[in-house]
Amino acid sequence: MPVIFLMLKIHRLNSHHCFFYALNNNEVVFLNQSIIDKFMFVNKDNDAFKKVLRSNYVDKTGLISVLNKSINSEYRFICVTRARRFGKSVTAQTINAYYSKGCDSKDLFSNLEISKAPDFENFLNKYDVIYLDMQSFEPVPGSNESYIECLNRKVTSELIKLYPNELEQLKGNFYLPEALEILNKKFIFIVDEWDFPLNKYKDDQTLIESYIDLLRKLFKETNNSQTVSLVYMTGILPLARYDTQSALNNFTEFTMVNPGPFAKYYGFTEEEVAKICEEHHLDPVKTKLWYEGYHFGGYNIYNPNAIAKLIVCRAFLSYWSQTASYTAVKKAIENDFPNLREDLVKLCSGDRVSNIDLVSLNNQNVMFSKKDSVLLYLIHLGYLAYDLETGSVYSPNEETRRELIKSVEESNWKQYTSVYDESNSLLESVLQKDNKTVANLISKFHEERVSVIDYNSESALKHVILMAFLATEKYYLKPIQELPSGKGFADIVYLPNISFKDRLPALIIELKYKQRAISAIEQIKERHYASKINEFADSALYVGINYDPKTKEHECIIEEVEFK
Repeated sequence: MPVIFLMLKIHRLNSHHCFFYALNNNEVVFLNQSIIDKFMFVNKDNDAFKKVLRSNYVDKTGLISVLNKSINSEYRFICVTRARRFGKSVTAQTINAYYSKGCDSKDLFSNLEISKAPDFENFLNKYDVIYLDMQSFEPVPGSNESYIECLNRKVTSELIKLYPNELEQLKGNFYLPEALEILNKKFIFIVDEWDFPLNKYKDDQTLIESYIDLLRKLFKETNNSQTVSLVYMTGILPLARYDTQSALNNFTEFTMVNPGPFAKYYGFTEEEVAKICEEHHLDPVKTKLWYEGYHFGGYNIYNPNAIAKLIVCRAFLSYWSQTASYTAVKKAIENDFPNLREDLVKLCSGDRVSNIDLVSLNNQNVMFSKKDSVLLYLIHLGYLAYDLETGSVYSPNEETRRELIKSVEESNWKQYTSVYDESNSLLESVLQKDNKTVANLISKFHEERVSVIDYNSESALKHVILMAFLATEKYYLKPIQELPSGKGFADIVYLPNISFKDRLPALIIELKYKQRAISAIEQIKERHYASKINEFADSALYVGINYDPKTKEHECIIEEVEFK
């Protein structure tokens, strides 16, 4: 029998809660006020998480075990930043469903990873939770209320509903830090999209400073030991810096550069994507080329938004362009810092940039001080990736490379146009199997694009080749370096985009140093480098290149093979 509400009179049964009478099977029962009033910010329900579970959900609840260890500890202030569409909001909704007293989520988590933890029920729905989705506090258009005032009013109003007697003294003064101080009660705080105001109101310096000041009063003042059990904060950019100190330096940050114990919980791992590909009949190799490439803590991570779109659309496309960060990227790369444009051309070609300084971004209006701060910004946005082991920056996959190239092309740089025009001539000569012209053009690239210090090195030769083949981006996927194939590793492989599979050959490039070009061709054949290429193209060009450091001459031999 459905519950029928009979009484409109509200009875205060204690100082904390309001209850309604209801009739259920002819018995009078009491219902908590919060069941009737769907709070948005304090002790939210688990409806959002229920929707998540009804989608193609990949279990990431193991993350909760990491958070449980931090509750009421010195390390209870946690900020996890990831690129847009990397599952941050879904994770926040999951965490709320687990901790919030405003719901009963035992059944929802019963078959998920967190349920196997020995302390699973110790924390389940046991906490008062304040959920701050920073996109929820934009004032009504035309009102005189500021963003900060709106935030304080909305959250404090809900606290007053829950604790009317304790907060009676506020008397309409909606100020969240004061309300928490009066309550002297511990909460778990979930802050989603913490950096939203920094982007939305980037030209309002007063508002930004007020916002950072509010966060500091909530999470850094001396009394937070009485009000904070845990803070889980997420966004795209790391915490804002003012002068030389962080306004919130009590937080431990886990970023796109240093993901820490959260590495496998944002994005999809290789194992998870393998299962998805099998279930949805997707090509795992193409999926990897298009959407993998982020290396977090020993895990190869895929963009989860792209995988979700791929399942629905069944097409290997760039879904990154649908994010809101494209304009910000285009603006960032238009800075004219020394070597920035040269490095971006390298990254577009599939090469890496090493020895960058992981400078702190000044998130106040996203200020850039030098080339490295721009590259770091692109890492946080997900357009580039960072290899912690080698200290190098690279374009992670075909999807992001296309978006980066589009941004660079629209900027109309002379550096890019010049390299591209020369590269286009080289590609035409390769496809025509014009050995002499190819060798001469590579020599020209080598002489013009490599410093005297690095000129005579094996690594420099690979950098030259990647740059020289920049024009392949129109027709080929991101170059694969050291591709495991046959009995070894092919130096560089270019696979044609699906649109050109029937019209263009794959390119298998083997490099030699102080040897002969013919030995490169022989190696390609003897080690069967083409054995895994035939599903991507109907034919291949074997391109053998040798460089003699004594004569500074390049030699090229090209042979064509057709796959039956």
